[in-house]
Amino acid sequence: MTTENQEMNTPVENTKTETNITADVQELINTEVSKAIKNIKGNLDNAYAERDAYKAKIAEAEQAKQAAEIAALEKAGKHQEVMQIQMSELTKKLETYEQKNTELSRDNAVRAQLNGLDFKNEKAATMAYGDIVGSLSKNADGNWMHSSGVSIEEAVSSYAKDDKNAFLFNVKANAGSGVSPSKPAVGSIPTKSIKDMDQSEVIKAIAEGKLNPAGDWTQ
Repeated sequence: MTTENQEMNTPVENTKTETNITADVQELINTEVSKAIKNIKGNLDNAYAERDAYKAKIAEAEQAKQAAEIAALEKAGKHQEVMQIQMSELTKKLETYEQKNTELSRDNAVRAQLNGLDFKNEKAATMAYGDIVGSLSKNADGNWMHSSGVSIEEAVSSYAKDDKNAFLFNVKANAGSGVSPSKPAVGSIPTKSIKDMDQSEVIKAIAEGKLNPAGDWTQ
């Protein structure tokens, strides 16, 4: 091969080499990111497990204490007091269940409206969520209403049109009966808790901009 041919082939060979290096680097980055996420997810799972175990021990101790108290009252023939304790406990459980159910219906309604907006990032979406939820209360009919007296849909629509909130969005949304962003939302709030996600779901959420690796992962 002549010197001229070698010189002509060198740029092509260099391009192939650079392409291979780029692919290798990207593969290495993906591998390291996967490892990091796996470690973070593992630490979170362990933390949640320890927290749940601690709560379970506290609940078990409280139940044992209450059982001993009831046994003592029954032995003393104070059956009415036993019934009052049991009714009180049942009422607490029912109130807790109703509160969680109420909050879930509210949160789902707000997320359904916010996920139609084109937020800049996950932090912006979380900020908007907090602003809206913090201004909601139930009316006499049991429906969630904004403090201004409008529905959740109308409140989100007004929130998106407010110039003071423009910094939260990539493109200012045209809000009417339904908000129609010019492109898919990139900062929507995940409806699934991170502790319930597997590794592939976490990676996908980060790639879609729904989860910030440097953000608060304790939810």
